[in-house]
Amino acid sequence: MLRMIHGENTDERLSYLVEGFGDAGKRVLQMFGGKLTGSLPKSLRIHSVMISGRSGIGKSLLLTGIAQHFGCNIVKVHLGRVMAAGGQHTGLRQILARVPIDQPSLIWLVDIELFCGLYGRVVEEFVERVKSLPLCLVAMTTRHPQRVHASLRLSCDDHVRLLPPGKHERQQLCHWYAGSEATPAMVEDAANLASGKTVAELFASIVDQLQPRHNLNRGTNTTHTNALAIPKPLTTSVSWQDIGGLDQVIEELKEVIVWPLLYRDEFARLGITPPRGVLLYGPPGTGKTMLARAAATEVSANFISVAIPDLVKGEVGESEKALAAIFENAARSPSIVFLDEIEAIFGSREQSGEVGKKLITQLFLEMDNIPEDASVVILAATNAPHLMDSSILRSGRLDKKIHIPRPDYSSRLDILTRATQNLLIENASELLSQLAETEMSGAEIKSLVRCACYSAIQRDTKVLCKQDFDIALATASTVDQFADGQ
Repeated sequence: MLRMIHGENTDERLSYLVEGFGDAGKRVLQMFGGKLTGSLPKSLRIHSVMISGRSGIGKSLLLTGIAQHFGCNIVKVHLGRVMAAGGQHTGLRQILARVPIDQPSLIWLVDIELFCGLYGRVVEEFVERVKSLPLCLVAMTTRHPQRVHASLRLSCDDHVRLLPPGKHERQQLCHWYAGSEATPAMVEDAANLASGKTVAELFASIVDQLQPRHNLNRGTNTTHTNALAIPKPLTTSVSWQDIGGLDQVIEELKEVIVWPLLYRDEFARLGITPPRGVLLYGPPGTGKTMLARAAATEVSANFISVAIPDLVKGEVGESEKALAAIFENAARSPSIVFLDEIEAIFGSREQSGEVGKKLITQLFLEMDNIPEDASVVILAATNAPHLMDSSILRSGRLDKKIHIPRPDYSSRLDILTRATQNLLIENASELLSQLAETEMSGAEIKSLVRCACYSAIQRDTKVLCKQDFDIALATASTVDQFADGQ
């Protein structure tokens, strides 16, 4: 169900919702209207769309809101449910049988990147059959479009990418969410507070503003749905034990992050000043984000992850406000602020745009103003340390640098062992040793294991074998070539 404070999903509310997603919202609305109302000639109608964007960006909200406006019967397709229904062919046939021919329907394939390899081709055939139905549309959602099998991507008529909303879009979404409770001042405040954030984070900030009113109304007959259909993002707990092949790096992080936060009095007594910030640098997929999360778990700190490219896309002035709000939030409790892809704005000053230069200044200001007694540590990650501005690396800022290397053979074997510890594998020791010979990163290894599991599911067995990993390796190669434009 769509989540609103109150009120019906009127044309006005739909307008707020669509405007809240900018051009992307209008494209999805046109897709539904063109096919279901016959407003476009058959040759111009869009029958299928892939919607991509990171978690909390609003993929489900946009699809559900527009589909309900057109009275669509929504059929969500998850890989697990397909297999539970009788396997790839049988499960998809049963889903197709549930689609009413004489009613508008939306077939929604969730996390389409999971439908990989041979299974992807089966789904492609299924999509083509659904597209032929006169009142049926197909939507695929994914957080990782680069991992979607090439044939599935090509089967879509359109690809809509959702980005964090700008100020105007945030105002429209505030109107949609808060309904008649949205005063002009509240809408403006919420839009400014949520600058640079996802739709989920925007709605969480609105709840914070509306909560006092709801508390006052508890004695009345007015009913308000609690919390959100799109909740505040939760940080999944990650421990050191979840990370394989990086024992030396973990020990170094314990010394520069964990010990200073856990043993502050001892550090003060000995006159030791720990680094204020740490830069993790190394190739993609080597575990930088997991290391940051594990450090936060170890000291029970608030983990605040900031995607720097999203800040760069904001308007001049808005991005600096968002950065200031992040550090203000961090100061309220022991916190680790994780600045991911920091090179996006902190390359050389000459190469930074107007937003980048202002963000550099704002970040320096925030880091330099962190109180000495505050339990706040800055962790930054980059794949391109050579692009970093030297001033961000000086003492008191990111003054500690830790290299996160691609795993060697023993590290890959460690990662494989941890990733498969709860799986049944035929000739496990020999197979894992062979797989460890490949030049994969930690992230690639975990993706490989997932894909091998899907292959085993397709064979209706709980025991993985070499064939499953061979299929996974072939699929990974195909996806990589497509992502690289080969």
